[in-house]
Amino acid sequence: MTKCAALIVEDDDSVQRLLQAVLRKHCSSVDVAGDGEAAIEMVRAGSYDVVLLDLMLPKANGFAVAEAIRSLDRLPKVIVFSAIARYFTDRFPGDTVVLQKPFDLDRIEEVLRTAAGG
Repeated sequence: MTKCAALIVEDDDSVQRLLQAVLRKHCSSVDVAGDGEAAIEMVRAGSYDVVLLDLMLPKANGFAVAEAIRSLDRLPKVIVFSAIARYFTDRFPGDTVVLQKPFDLDRIEEVLRTAAGG
């Protein structure tokens, strides 16, 4: 495990728990935001290496969160996942990983190994 910091932005508790279990294998710090407004506050206040971002969120959607992330001086690796992700791949920078729900945990692990440096 490396000293990476991760943020999960997801409103479904079961998906949060699943992603936390995966991320804890790769990152020493894992935070969770259950809505878009909380996520925006957290990305502005914190310093994350990886952000796993759902698009369909209460209070502010994933696009608003992604916009807040793009305004940061130090950009984290972003993994976007959603049941509607395939329709929006062109709305994110080229280095953003966009996964369709239900997503493949092996693909998330692969991205995390790269982003977390091991």
